[in-house]
Amino acid sequence: MKHLNRTVNGPETWMIRRCLSWLLPLYLLCAGPQVRAEGGVPFLWEVHGAKATHYLLGSVHLLPDNSEELPQGIAEAYDASDAVVFETDLGALSQPRVRVAMLAAARSQPGLKAEIGGKMYEQLERYSAHIGMPVSACDPFKPWFCAMTLEVFSYRKAGFSGENGIDEQIYHWALEDGKDVRWLEAPAAHIGLFTGMNGPLAREFLASAMDEQDGDSGDDPEQMLRAWRDNDVGVVEALDRQLKHGYPQVYDHLLAQRNRNWMPQLKRIFDGDEPELVVVGAAHLVGPDGLIAALRAHGYKVAPYSAVEQQLMTMARAD
Repeated sequence: MKHLNRTVNGPETWMIRRCLSWLLPLYLLCAGPQVRAEGGVPFLWEVHGAKATHYLLGSVHLLPDNSEELPQGIAEAYDASDAVVFETDLGALSQPRVRVAMLAAARSQPGLKAEIGGKMYEQLERYSAHIGMPVSACDPFKPWFCAMTLEVFSYRKAGFSGENGIDEQIYHWALEDGKDVRWLEAPAAHIGLFTGMNGPLAREFLASAMDEQDGDSGDDPEQMLRAWRDNDVGVVEALDRQLKHGYPQVYDHLLAQRNRNWMPQLKRIFDGDEPELVVVGAAHLVGPDGLIAALRAHGYKVAPYSAVEQQLMTMARAD
């Protein structure tokens, strides 16, 4: 496969894109028994529509700087697709004006401590010391931006970068190959998920980022990556349950509601006659509110990716 050895050095926009990938690593240390998907490629499914077979990939938005090549099946699904669909327009998020606007929206006039209160601020001081980040990094900002900063700091400290993320790599493949690139939500709506958070929701978001399970941070980048590479669907399902139970507003706002909003577009994509690859965060796929359950409820056959079936389809198209 021609894409297996590609690398990418995209613009430093990982912090913005990281906003929506925070769901996957939270609570992994308390996620419970492992349940692996049947397919051999991590979090990759085939969606059989009436006219074509499409692909649905659960992405990890950050990977280590020394990460291995992507599994071969991902490149196979990409090569078999005529277009690629992402959560949002990754190119737009790389624009300096977008980063400046988001930073401006993140500024808090009274300061973070005034927004969250003394008790929660003391919790933040303890958590910041635990991960080795100065709490002053959050002081000028709103709670939602502090939550994002805590998560990004932990991942960057562990050597993870959005420049190596799966969606970033596939995005650059598509640009190089001239494939159609589309997205499920406009950049303004994507960023507005955070900048538009009201006070209670933003504080719950920050609380979820600081949630410590069994005395640990609950945020282990290496364990998250292992769960993805092991195709460990059970871990992500447990994460969704933990989030829904502990932080229901955050769960609905960042996960369940977005899945519902995406379904009309996904139905149009999967009813089409040209195969497409849809790439979203892995936490969006599983569980009762996940995209796989929703697609099956609408009559689509969704199955783990089969390399054998893909080879037969490629041969048929060549004929």
